[in-house]
Amino acid sequence: MATTKTLAQLRTLCRERADMENSNFISDSELNSYINSSAAELYDLLVSKFADYYISSTTFTISSGNTEAVPADFYKLKGLDFQVAPDDYLNVYKFNFEQRNSKNRELWRSFYRYAPYREYRLLGNNIHIEPADKASGTYRLWYVPTMTELTSDSDTLDSVNHWYEYVVVDCAIKMLSKEESDISGMLVQKQALLKRIEDMAAERD
Repeated sequence: MATTKTLAQLRTLCRERADMENSNFISDSELNSYINSSAAELYDLLVSKFADYYISSTTFTISSGNTEAVPADFYKLKGLDFQVAPDDYLNVYKFNFEQRNSKNRELWRSFYRYAPYREYRLLGNNIHIEPADKASGTYRLWYVPTMTELTSDSDTLDSVNHWYEYVVVDCAIKMLSKEESDISGMLVQKQALLKRIEDMAAERD
């Protein structure tokens, strides 16, 4: 079950951890920046190494051409499906860039005319479908969105089993570093939290 903390609560926790509850040395706006930076680090850790903690889906239709722009909050592509019936999809697989024109050849089509033929490649901010003349249709895109930054005091950070502690400790390190205070103890805490997350996150299912 997710554990949530608001931005205001996170600021309080960070100040307490850095022993700066009554200090104005670091402003709220600067601390908000630290919190978002540390939250993004935790987000990347989970996205890059472990199961699908953050995943979203959307559909799009190509009626002409063979490219589609990714969503505005797109971060990483997880999978692409082609709709063959209202509730039926087929996987669309990624093609090697070196073989980008292979399925446009008449020889290939003559031998493999009944094989699954659509393939995709993410090029910049567009999904490119080959062969171009078979790209029309409806697709379902599975992707990891970018982390939503915390801007309002009521915005919440979702974490699993109090993993927000990673954000708090990392922020405290930033705060103490600016103050030129000793951060060795905090670095030990951060490494322990990192190991805990790495040990536990992978086997969530």
